[in-house]
Amino acid sequence: MKPASTEYAQQSRKLILRALVAYAGAIGVVAVALVISVSHGSGWRPALAGMPLYVILFGGVTYQLIKEFRVLKQQERDRPASNGSGD
Repeated sequence: MKPASTEYAQQSRKLILRALVAYAGAIGVVAVALVISVSHGSGWRPALAGMPLYVILFGGVTYQLIKEFRVLKQQERDRPASNGSGD
């Protein structure tokens, strides 16, 4: 059995990586809308019409990240402390 701190660190790294991928996806959605708007010669202002969607995407990713971090911390706190002797 791994020590609690090592397992917690590994789980938090996985969570951060997943959050970074999710934020990159949300930034990609904004970038695609902006590229399409600019390529049609409209400039960046029409891309602002999607602002509610962008806010919902970033809010959803942030909410999920916070929720999963809280669960991870609660699991770490509820985990019985090991004394290191392998019992």
